[in-house]
Amino acid sequence: MKVTAGIFRKNNSVLLMRRAPTEPLAGEWEYPGGKFEDGEDGPICLHRELKEELGIDANIGKLITVAKLQLNSGKELELYAYEVLDYSGDIKLKVHDQQEWVEFTNLLQHSQLPADLIISKTLVNQGSKL
Repeated sequence: MKVTAGIFRKNNSVLLMRRAPTEPLAGEWEYPGGKFEDGEDGPICLHRELKEELGIDANIGKLITVAKLQLNSGKELELYAYEVLDYSGDIKLKVHDQQEWVEFTNLLQHSQLPADLIISKTLVNQGSKL
């Protein structure tokens, strides 16, 4: 399964979102994004997902990293993390109930979904150079 994640950066922080109680994996922190649809590449998928989930029109930048993870179901998850350069509109939480700007030094202290945690470790290791 191929999924995208948007990495919003501000100073030495990144934006994490917490899944709402009504969503699968409620309470876990993640980077916003979602599943690829047929015919989409990563930037198109992430742009669509951010519009659907957050109500924003995002300018998607470079691919930062890809996290690969074997799920309990036996399927492989590939999480493509892209830089979000900027966006227009106000963020509206639809599938999340909280958002938080988290400094790189505190990033690994949040309870994150496993693939998102892999992304966070990459961000922490490379810091604000990304």
